[in-house]
Amino acid sequence: MGPLILKSFIEPRMYRRGIDEIPYDRLWQSGIRALIFDIDNTLAPFDEPGPAETVISLFAGLKERGFRICLLSNNGAERVALFNGSLGAHAVHRAGKPRRAGLKKALALMNVTAGETALIGDQLFTDILCGNRGGLYTILVRPVSGRDEFTVRLKRAPEAFLLKHYLKRHDEKNEDG
Repeated sequence: MGPLILKSFIEPRMYRRGIDEIPYDRLWQSGIRALIFDIDNTLAPFDEPGPAETVISLFAGLKERGFRICLLSNNGAERVALFNGSLGAHAVHRAGKPRRAGLKKALALMNVTAGETALIGDQLFTDILCGNRGGLYTILVRPVSGRDEFTVRLKRAPEAFLLKHYLKRHDEKNEDG
């Protein structure tokens, strides 16, 4: 696989510091009608059992705007159900990201197409790769915590290297991405 092909699979369409900085109104205006969120270190630290009030409030506001929402997690059913209890979103556990099977299930649950869906996550090699492979609009956010499971910590260094180059290119072009 050549470097350009690899880049197209792991480069997000947008990068933001956190979920609260995503321009949801602009996404809606561009035709995005559904949002798929990773849980761990996107919405909350991996060792927090439930969402913060700010996440609950954000989800309520997004639903009021008309967005369909789904959680897509590689975690087991218990973790996902516990986290989703106060959110009331669609949810797919054991998604197997970056494979697309869980993503396809999420799209079917929300009855939307890939072209009208954005995937939001904190990892290039799972979330962004999964979304790009599935044809979704991908948004990378900074991890909400420096704490990670061991397997995730192994991926952070190469992700940081790639992200540094991505941000440098986009800063040089003065792009909003």
